[in-house]
Amino acid sequence: MIGSLRQGGAVADGLVDGIQRATFGAVPTSTVDDWLHRHVRERLGADVEEVVLRSGRVNAVFGLLLAGGERVVVKVQRGQLDEGRTATLAAAVAAQRLLADAGYPCPSPLDGPATTGGLTATVDTWLDDGVPGDAHEPATRRAVARSLAEHVELLRALPAGTREALRHPPAWAVYQRGPWPVPHDPVFDFSTTAPEHAWIDEVAARAAVVLTRPGARDHERVVGHSDWYCGNLRFSPSSGERADDGDVRVASSWDWDSVVVESEPVIAGMAAASFTDSSTSGAQAPTPEEAAAFLAEVDAARDRSSTRDEQRTAAAMVTWTLAYNARCLVDVAAMGFPLPQGSTSEALAEHGDAYLHLRW
Repeated sequence: MIGSLRQGGAVADGLVDGIQRATFGAVPTSTVDDWLHRHVRERLGADVEEVVLRSGRVNAVFGLLLAGGERVVVKVQRGQLDEGRTATLAAAVAAQRLLADAGYPCPSPLDGPATTGGLTATVDTWLDDGVPGDAHEPATRRAVARSLAEHVELLRALPAGTREALRHPPAWAVYQRGPWPVPHDPVFDFSTTAPEHAWIDEVAARAAVVLTRPGARDHERVVGHSDWYCGNLRFSPSSGERADDGDVRVASSWDWDSVVVESEPVIAGMAAASFTDSSTSGAQAPTPEEAAAFLAEVDAARDRSSTRDEQRTAAAMVTWTLAYNARCLVDVAAMGFPLPQGSTSEALAEHGDAYLHLRW
């Protein structure tokens, strides 16, 4: 999904900017580093040798080299979490641990969620196997679809109580409110829409009608990643972007605090709308044909064809997700930032309701 515009390092006056400022406030880099040292020492009993990575879209992410030579990743949640959101984060960590223990290519949780100085964080092993890929290439697209189906199947083993704790999905998965939920980042403002962009709201409204129709939520509810796109994945082998069918696999996957409890067609639809984002080349958004091919490959991976009703739901979720991202891009453009090549807004404008009527 569209992240925040806040990457982050330090500005000329020594104060952090971007996602670090959104998380820690307008403080010097040394204050952030002191927090990291304190949290890691208290939680892992280890000292930080070096902060080697500062990143993140919605929350602040740090790659750390510890004094003993181990590398870990600390993800710091923005804002103070209430009891419900802490429970949701803990359930997401439990889902990630289940996958890692099963040998799935995701980092292993080491600690958390735990709070230091009012900020809550998780700590994972450092996993960066593989290379970026181009999901417009069929072999890579199939790898993304198969890995989605695989983790959904593995997470069926998640205990019922843990699943029930996943009550706070990210905004891009909250289609029940139609246009729009409160966006996932306060840099976006969905409260009013300029007339020239009202068509995006209308697309989302049409999709929401389908998603909230009577019986639409009667499908079996499963657990899956709601932000399943190229930017959160790495692939193997290194020559895999144009490898023969079956040669490409997902080697690393991240951002597991984005897992949600939803129906299979909704989870598949979210991924089908965004899997091409951050590919090494090509458009941000998939064409309708690419989205349909992705959904067909999810079906093939789970060895079951979607019913016509499931196809209708998945297509509506593709459309709603594209519209949500396009609505974010309205604010991105208003702030003077360039839009990505083949953006979601361009795709929706070009193809109209073709996404809403996908069949495969």
